[in-house]
Amino acid sequence: MKNYITKLSAHEIGTLLSEKKIDPVNLLELFIENYKNAPEYTKNAVSRVLKKDALIQAELSWKRQKENRRLSFFDGIPTGWKDVIDIENYPAFGGSKLLKKLRKNMKVKDAQIISTAKEKGIIPLFKTSTVEFAFGGLGVNRSVKYGKNQMQKGSYCPGGSSSGSASSVFSNLVPIAVGTDTAGSIRIPSCWHGLVGFKPTYNTISIEGVIPLAKSYDTVGTVCKNVKDSLFFYNILSEKNFIYSSLKKRSKIAIVNDFILPDLENKDKLIFNDFLNKLNNYDFDIQAIEVPEFKIVNKIIEEDGGLVNYEAWHYWKKYIKKDISMIDKNVASRFLIGKNMSDKVFYETKYKINKLKKKIYTYFKNIDFLILPTLSIKPPKIKEVLDEKKYIFYNNLVLSNTRIANLFNLPAITFPVKNNYWLSCSILGKENKDKDVLSISQEIESINYN
Repeated sequence: MKNYITKLSAHEIGTLLSEKKIDPVNLLELFIENYKNAPEYTKNAVSRVLKKDALIQAELSWKRQKENRRLSFFDGIPTGWKDVIDIENYPAFGGSKLLKKLRKNMKVKDAQIISTAKEKGIIPLFKTSTVEFAFGGLGVNRSVKYGKNQMQKGSYCPGGSSSGSASSVFSNLVPIAVGTDTAGSIRIPSCWHGLVGFKPTYNTISIEGVIPLAKSYDTVGTVCKNVKDSLFFYNILSEKNFIYSSLKKRSKIAIVNDFILPDLENKDKLIFNDFLNKLNNYDFDIQAIEVPEFKIVNKIIEEDGGLVNYEAWHYWKKYIKKDISMIDKNVASRFLIGKNMSDKVFYETKYKINKLKKKIYTYFKNIDFLILPTLSIKPPKIKEVLDEKKYIFYNNLVLSNTRIANLFNLPAITFPVKNNYWLSCSILGKENKDKDVLSISQEIESINYN
């Protein structure tokens, strides 16, 4: 019974809580026990345990449960929060020795999303591990301990930068977790753990109290076990309070056939095409299109430099230029790319990308959603990416698959197309159509697993 409960989705646990079949204190103790009994490589998904505060909040949730005044359907559910998010008395260290040195004695208040979550009875239990400064797509971090991929047998990259958020959900340390996504940092680890990762439209979830990487592109999003949990959790954190509605009969979906899909290995193409064939048997209006702008924007970034790198350097330079040797060398090299990018090139690059964005939005005159694989490769071995050249190759590869959603401000969700397998589907929609992306994804997920 104990193991069964911690393997459930947040919505299933919420049902047990609402029916008083389990109380929030016992529930919390089950997840704490899971953490205590976990192997070290799983515990490394967690950077800090907030047990004392979590138990206090669980007691309050239990009292509300007994008095029939629960604050939300997720009232009493333990959660993980990426360690770039400030929680009162627990400043975020961002997976960095340098940031810990700068912030360890800092008095911080709850980030806005923490306040919003607590107002609905959601219980922060863990700070989850991250790539240093949240600046990397593979999930490795030489500055602090980090967890390996929990789904793969062996030592494989967990995906980053929200590596601990995905690892902790997959390992049943918490049923849901929060991460940040600036160029794919939620979707990459979610994909490589067979989970659902959602990156919303910029600023639909508050970034107040979140350590920035690149403020123009930083988003806060969720890691969950299914789309329904993502929808419920997003609804709470964004304070949108929208109602789910079916979109299937009127939705026009375009399969992007010239980006990522051609790069899959043959067996994975077959798996993905089988998934697409299932959709063809339902009432969606599906067509295949080419979106050359996705490849063009990656070529611009490759030739001119990353906008994220530029913003990251100019935000953090006064803190890191004297102590850059304290930083993971892979992260430091990405900061230096931003340092070497001139203001002129930055603004020219931004102009080029904005022109491409206008072109992208012409596609949405005739379609509602884009669908494509999330990543073109399975997770590489950790020992392989310890080589600097291979790290750069793989990191650039995965980010080139996911950064398009951030650069064009498209809400994006990833969810697996096959159980216990890394291959995932992404659905992208127009900015501020987060509700529709979540709703159509829930329908597609249900079709895929029927």
